[in-house]
Amino acid sequence: PCKNFAEGHCKFGHKCKFSHDPATPCYYFQTRKGCAKGDTCVFSHLPHLPNSVAPPGPRKATSGSSDVNQDYEDRFRQWTYLIPRIGGGRPVQQRTPDLRKIFSTGWELMTESDTGGRQKLIKKLASDEGLNMIRTLVDAMDSEQEDGAILTLFNCCVVPFYRIISHPDVLLSLVLENALETIYNFLYGTGGHRVDRVFLFTAKAISLSVTQPGDGLHEGKSSILKACLSAMESIVELNQGAQLRHELVPAVETITACAPADDLLPESRRKLEKLRLRLGLGSLMPVARKPKPELAKQATFKFDQDLPGNLSSHGPRHDNDHEDIADIQVLPTAEEIQCSRLEYLPSTASASNHLTGVPGLLDRNFRLLREDAIGGLRDAVRREVDRMEKRSLPTALPGHINQERTHVYQDIQLRKWEIDRRRGVQLLAEFDQPTVAGSGSTQQRKDWWDSSRRLQPSSLVCLVSSTGRTIFCLVCDPTPTPPSKKKSREGDDEDDDDDLPTVAEMEYRRKTMEMPSLFKDAKTAGVVLTLVQDDYQQIAWISRHFHRTKMSDTISLVEFPGVLLPSFQPTLEALQQMSNTLDLPFADQLAPETPEEAQSPISCPLYTLQRGFSFDLSPLTNGRLLRYSARAPFDYETFSEHTSLDDAQQRAVIHALNTSLALIQGPPGTGKSYTGISIIKVLLRNRGAGQLGPIICVCYTNHALDQLLEHLVKDGVEQVVRIGSRSKSEILQNVTLHKLTQEITLTREESGEKYHLYKQLESSLAEIEVLLKGLNSVASEESIRGYLERSWPQHFGQLFQSAMEEDGFRLVRGRNKNVIQQWLREAAPGNSRDRPIEYLTRISLAAMSASERQRLHAYWLQGCTESLEDQLDHALEPYQETRRGLDKIYKEHQRRALSAAHIVGVTTSGLARNLEVLRRLQSKVLVCEEAGEVLEAHTLTALLPSIEHAILIGDHEQLRPQVKDYELCHDNPRGKSIALDISLFERLVKSGHNLLTTPPMPFSRLNIQRRMYSTIADLVRRTIYTDLKDHDTVNYYPPVHGMKDRLFWMTHDNKEDHTQSQSSSKSNEFEVGMVSALASHLMRQGTYSDGDIVILTPYVQQLQKIRRSLSGMFEIIMSEKDMEALEEEEELSKAQSRPARVAAVKKTTLLNALRVATVDNFQGEEAKVIILSFVRSNAERKCGFLRTTNRINVALSRAQHGMYIIGDAQTATSVSMWAEVIKILEARDCIGDALALSCSRHPDTRISVRASDDFAVFSPEGGCSQRCTWRLQCGHACPNKCHKSATFVGTSVSWKPSMVNASQSVVERILRAATSAERLATERSLVHSATKLAQSNVLILTATRGATSHVLPVPRHVRGPALMGNVKCHAPFHVTDCHARSTCGDESVKSMMVDYFEALTYAEIKLDEDPCIFPTCGHVITLENLDQHMSMKEHYEYSTDESGNEIIVAPKSGSSPLSSRVQKACPVCRSPLRNIHRYGRIERRAWIDEATKKFIVWANAMFIPLAARMQEVEIQFGVEPTDADGNKEIVHRLQALGLATLTIRGPPESQMKKISEHTRNDKRFQEAFRLRDHVARFLIQVSEKEQPFGRIYDLVQDAKRHRGAAGNMAWTPDVLQTRNRHLASILLLRCEYAILVNFLQAKKRMGAVIKFDLQPYQDRCECLIDEATARSQPANEAEGHLFWARFLALKRGMSDAIPDGSPPLMIARDHLRRARELCKTYSGQTKGMLSEVEHVEQMLRDSTFYATVTTEEKAAVYAAMASDFRGTGHWYYCERGHPFTVGECGMPMQTSRCPQCGAAVGGQSHQSVAGVTRAEDMDAMFAGRVTR
Repeated sequence: PCKNFAEGHCKFGHKCKFSHDPATPCYYFQTRKGCAKGDTCVFSHLPHLPNSVAPPGPRKATSGSSDVNQDYEDRFRQWTYLIPRIGGGRPVQQRTPDLRKIFSTGWELMTESDTGGRQKLIKKLASDEGLNMIRTLVDAMDSEQEDGAILTLFNCCVVPFYRIISHPDVLLSLVLENALETIYNFLYGTGGHRVDRVFLFTAKAISLSVTQPGDGLHEGKSSILKACLSAMESIVELNQGAQLRHELVPAVETITACAPADDLLPESRRKLEKLRLRLGLGSLMPVARKPKPELAKQATFKFDQDLPGNLSSHGPRHDNDHEDIADIQVLPTAEEIQCSRLEYLPSTASASNHLTGVPGLLDRNFRLLREDAIGGLRDAVRREVDRMEKRSLPTALPGHINQERTHVYQDIQLRKWEIDRRRGVQLLAEFDQPTVAGSGSTQQRKDWWDSSRRLQPSSLVCLVSSTGRTIFCLVCDPTPTPPSKKKSREGDDEDDDDDLPTVAEMEYRRKTMEMPSLFKDAKTAGVVLTLVQDDYQQIAWISRHFHRTKMSDTISLVEFPGVLLPSFQPTLEALQQMSNTLDLPFADQLAPETPEEAQSPISCPLYTLQRGFSFDLSPLTNGRLLRYSARAPFDYETFSEHTSLDDAQQRAVIHALNTSLALIQGPPGTGKSYTGISIIKVLLRNRGAGQLGPIICVCYTNHALDQLLEHLVKDGVEQVVRIGSRSKSEILQNVTLHKLTQEITLTREESGEKYHLYKQLESSLAEIEVLLKGLNSVASEESIRGYLERSWPQHFGQLFQSAMEEDGFRLVRGRNKNVIQQWLREAAPGNSRDRPIEYLTRISLAAMSASERQRLHAYWLQGCTESLEDQLDHALEPYQETRRGLDKIYKEHQRRALSAAHIVGVTTSGLARNLEVLRRLQSKVLVCEEAGEVLEAHTLTALLPSIEHAILIGDHEQLRPQVKDYELCHDNPRGKSIALDISLFERLVKSGHNLLTTPPMPFSRLNIQRRMYSTIADLVRRTIYTDLKDHDTVNYYPPVHGMKDRLFWMTHDNKEDHTQSQSSSKSNEFEVGMVSALASHLMRQGTYSDGDIVILTPYVQQLQKIRRSLSGMFEIIMSEKDMEALEEEEELSKAQSRPARVAAVKKTTLLNALRVATVDNFQGEEAKVIILSFVRSNAERKCGFLRTTNRINVALSRAQHGMYIIGDAQTATSVSMWAEVIKILEARDCIGDALALSCSRHPDTRISVRASDDFAVFSPEGGCSQRCTWRLQCGHACPNKCHKSATFVGTSVSWKPSMVNASQSVVERILRAATSAERLATERSLVHSATKLAQSNVLILTATRGATSHVLPVPRHVRGPALMGNVKCHAPFHVTDCHARSTCGDESVKSMMVDYFEALTYAEIKLDEDPCIFPTCGHVITLENLDQHMSMKEHYEYSTDESGNEIIVAPKSGSSPLSSRVQKACPVCRSPLRNIHRYGRIERRAWIDEATKKFIVWANAMFIPLAARMQEVEIQFGVEPTDADGNKEIVHRLQALGLATLTIRGPPESQMKKISEHTRNDKRFQEAFRLRDHVARFLIQVSEKEQPFGRIYDLVQDAKRHRGAAGNMAWTPDVLQTRNRHLASILLLRCEYAILVNFLQAKKRMGAVIKFDLQPYQDRCECLIDEATARSQPANEAEGHLFWARFLALKRGMSDAIPDGSPPLMIARDHLRRARELCKTYSGQTKGMLSEVEHVEQMLRDSTFYATVTTEEKAAVYAAMASDFRGTGHWYYCERGHPFTVGECGMPMQTSRCPQCGAAVGGQSHQSVAGVTRAEDMDAMFAGRVTR
């Protein structure tokens, strides 16, 4: 309400932005004082009841961001005035709150505001005043009142309220979490006294709403139901007691009955199901947490299993043994550590476990993952406790290593507490330097600690006392956090020197100087720790051990190297949270309760059930539109024709799209990642239609995640976010979550809250720092004095106040005198009384004996310590709460950043750490790669509650998830029933591992591998993947250079090394030498580049030795995992003696590098050549790590071209799979005790090696042992043995090759006769073209330019002998052994079919009579066949020569526009037929036609919105302007200029500009001018010069001018599209006419005269008429006539110079006559225009220049203008090739004319006229809405 209007004077009148409506509630009436005017107030004082007014309509937003913000702030302030205030000093006038306006206006504000506004509104509702309004609303929610009253209250108040508190941004916000909990808890009420009323009323209202007239749930009702269910679900989720209230069940049943599941939105259906599940579980829960009666009956097990907690027949094992995993602490307690009973570990047999279904699944994964993570820690700590309690055990050396790979540091001294701004409370501990590190200099000690990687930051350690106390801590970086730069100086004046340090800076310098160090002191090492959990008892226990001298217990520090708490704690905590909420998706498939439930079919994703939803597969079909609806039949044939996916990949993609829980198995080399990326692309294309939210992509390793996201980014995917800090990708550096979060802008609410929290943090830190200082020096006089003053004032007075004289001066006792210590020494001699403490506290201190004083002093110390500890405990709580508040703000920024993402990439461990944020994204799709390598627990946590579609891609036959404890592994007989290393992927595809005996779930398997040569693939094909097929390309791999065989197992009987080390890792010195020598030999071939050769071994110790062996020869590439494993392995030798010296890796200048890796760390990667070191060779025939089928599979499936195994075959045969592999190799003679090498220069020389030294004897330089015959540059003979040319420095050849037709390629006749071609070549294959250079032994067929010959395309360089054809360019490389040949092709070429009409092969045709063409794809096709395929006769004129053969004479003229429907491709492989000059004209015409089609579709999409805006502008002009509008502004401007007459002349652009200057404050005109600018710009864009053909024509002409070329490119107007230009011209005329007419209306309201020159507009009308007549476009011609007459009417209306009967008027009437005839003749194309003819005739009769056209008529005009481009029907081509569309049903129903050329189009009764054809390409393109 306007305050000035209430006072009786508002100068703004009706323009005032505040309300003058008397019905508006009075502003003062709503304040505390009330309204002083009483009944005389012009505004309403009436109370507003909830059911008194109908819901308000939507409020229109204002323009301008600043105006909108100010408007919102004003409206928000007015909204807060509606809410009565509570309390205050003065009595408040009683009034009934207007609930309807409060909540409806609140919802309006919620929809119109940004994030900050929503935060402010919710916090207001969560305040006392807001809760009071909610209470009033709940009180009004009476389900017993009349139906009409219920519906009114429901629609006006309850629904807006539910929508406010269930808004997605509100529910997902971390900042509003506390406020929302307050509101929902308030709705629940104390003991649930409000929730029954709320639920019953809501259910009754929903039932009444649904049963109102209308069929089912329309969109409005569905959104209401969604808001209600969301609010009800949140109430139940936040209040566990709601699950026990039976009163809520009828309400939910009522909603279920009145809202059928089929009519619900998918999200509403999910909420209702979850609500029912919650209440159903609650109703079945027992009253107390005791075992169910059924469980007691199930105490008889097949195996004697000790159940957890109270379910155990022996009682709980310890204080951390509970039947509910939510009650279990992640880290073991002291009682758990000392417990001797085995932990309860659920088995795969669910019947023997204490829980089934989803609770049982979560319980099992939690307990098993926890046991694997902390089992070793628990046992190691227990061992140390036993050692400390039993002094008879030998004392270990400081820093010794036990069997659990832990480091133990004894006699720990706990020194003091510190507080850090970022890390919180920290503990300084010291211990004796380990003997190994104690001697030597400071630098040597630093090197030892650095190399051992002990006590690194974030390492997990445990403080263990001899009394059994255990405290887990994390190692901290000792460097203190610098003070904040914004922190003000304490106690410094403004005039002080700025260089003086602040108090905080001085404290920082002190901490830096006193920073503890592991290496600075030769005797003592210091480490900074932080408690894993800030527990009061732990802090108290540590504080009492500071500076202890004689204590009964000692302390040790146990370190667990390589154990990181974040690697398992977040996952375990997530499982605990899931056990409370039970919101795991796909529960029926993952944890079926019954066999029937397990066999239920898997449904399609929930979002695919939306009406009209189908997947757009165009990202996989090269842009071709292809749609797929889930569960519908699919056209695989069409899909196969347009996609690069193979058949198995196609079926895997479709299976993944139509299955909610999809499994895809990808054997090695079958393209798992490629298939996954294809699926993601499809999901991204359909992300908006399915409202999928961000797609979560999960990978097991950081390397795999980086690769996946890089592929997506390179393919053009935008809005990718990478979670985690361990990315090494340069491409992803700018899209990490950390970087994006820093760019998020804080809302005003967040800024204020953050400032407030930081203030609280500073205060808490200061308080905690004072308390910690007191605990550090609790025995100091200052600490005791403060304690006595607070707690024992009488003692304080006797000790300290007695030292004060009466005049206030202090008695000086001497310098540095300690009053307390002096009191302890001043006891009277001979006084030996020993009275109790209670008595001592009441008597004088002077009357105590020495022993009593000591006891009282100890009592004071204890009390002081307890007091400080209690204060610290209270101070830590607000500190931690403040940190959580700041963390929530940061996570809210993370959520906002992730919400804007399309792809969110995260590792499995990173997902668990960010689960709180990811759960709020409402993502519906999860894609998990490497699913077979991920623990089931990690996969379960990745299944967020919102996930509706999960796609797991992996291979369970390869490596299983890594498990630390072998006792929990499936391959261990004792762990078979536990099987922690069985992934969820494997459990689902294999029924044997399922929790129920059920058939495996359906899954897709890829079966075409593109990695391994066929003989290598046989090793896994015949043992594991029986249906694995080879792609054709693998059979064209070149052989391994320098080797006779590409696959060989060299067996030996050299035993593995025996070591005294405690490590389980193994090595074999013989194999170290053998693989090193073999790798050296392969590298000497000069043909393998970086990473082409990889040495694999199963053991880290073997990897270490191979690395040292090769470090002096090659630059070794190692993964991070292998480096970490090596560092751990080297710790074994360093701990027992001085650190071993590690050989440095030297970089060399050799051509290539080598990589060494373990088998486990090489999964997912590949190399050209693999050398596998088996290592194990023993009498017991133990294979160790390589005994498992999964690891064998990985080892055998990494090689592409060749693989060599060095190992004891006799030992390997003890494993069944190895035995089968050996049989395969024996059958092919690929196993033996000697490797066969090969010399490329002397292929007949036989070379065999059995030991590493044999390489130096028989192949010293990579060739053979013969003398090299090459010459050096100096002319002398090469002194080396035979070697490859790549390692030779000479430039001449020792023999002369003979060549045929090599004149253009030969340099110096015997040198450099090789060539380069455009593609790649394989050995012993004809080369068509190769991008790289032939480097050795090349047989050149014909080296002339232009010669062609067939070849199969290959992926790499020419290496070794190759047959070269089509040798076009120079290649400056040596060519040896080059003999010319007379044959034109080998048998593989001759047998190819080249004539597809007569089925003739290449050998059967005569090239002189029927020449062949060789496309770049490699296929051979006869000229006649390819000419017919390319439809040459449609584009060229043919004639017959003397021999009767047809020859091309000239190109055809006047070819049809857009005649090339599809670009032609190779008829064999569908590859493009480019770079063939014969068909260049056809291909280029196809390109132009394709671009023109895209131009047409783009122009359509641009024109229709402009036409719609024109209609809106005319409607706005139709509103009668007020005095305050722009016409008054025109008068004022003319008067200010002193002009009586305003003359506007010149071209239309100048006239429009001048009018704009006089109407700049009129919003109607400004909108019209903006539209005119857009139309004018569009008119330029659709001009002939801007069309594809026009641009190409200009480019050709420009090139001719610059190059002086002859010839001429014909201008082909048929190709040009004029329809859009005509429509744009008409729209421009209409817009300018509207502006002129409305501007001239000012003449009626002012005395000035305005003169226009309208002739330029009429000239444009005549041009439009002429061109439309020439192109037979009646609608456009009629528009030209109409506008010509309109402008004349406008000219006549301005003056009387055109009387009746004048020639101009006669011409105008002739234009109208012709327009009327066109409308009658072409009524279909001129629909709605006949009424405009009548209006213009009236304008001419009445001498008026404007007549309003009705909205309906005008809409018909615009519909006619855009009828060609609505896209509601189908596209066709006229007989001349011009496109047009048929609306409505999509079939022709009437005859018309082509809008481009006037040819007959359309038809009758769904039958097209002759010559009209369907334009399917335009249909597909228009559906895709091509953008320009």
